[in-house]
Amino acid sequence: MTFTQHAAMINYAAAEMDAVIGFGPPSPRIAIPRPPVPPINYNNQTVSVTGGTVGAINFGNVKEIQVNLQALTQNGAADIVEPLGKLTDAILNAQDADEATKNELLEQVATLTALANAKPEERKPGVIKALVGAVKSGSEAISSAAGAWGAVEPLLKGHFGF
Repeated sequence: MTFTQHAAMINYAAAEMDAVIGFGPPSPRIAIPRPPVPPINYNNQTVSVTGGTVGAINFGNVKEIQVNLQALTQNGAADIVEPLGKLTDAILNAQDADEATKNELLEQVATLTALANAKPEERKPGVIKALVGAVKSGSEAISSAAGAWGAVEPLLKGHFGF
């Protein structure tokens, strides 16, 4: 992170010098790498009871969240990527929630991350506010996810502008 900040300042200084001089080839710039997307740690578990499987996590939602987090990183919204990854991990690893609740929350988080990737003019504020409220109430019902939601909620509200 420190390298990225220093490289950005050097690039800015080079641009300023080029603007003052006004002729000749532009000064070289430092390529600033994109920050990595934090991994979402999950395992393929099913809950089995005699007579068959009772429930399973839908990992399609987890993959969708991971793809959306990668896109957020590339689009310059890296500040919300790590907290959203931690929220997803907290939901996946929650011991005090059933599989249906986890799947429902993961689906809502996947939709929120997809809306976060959308252009601001394409976002639907009413839908976003409803989703934020639903994820908030769902996360507060799971003790391990409540703290993760508390960290990501203000960042999401800032990202969406409300």
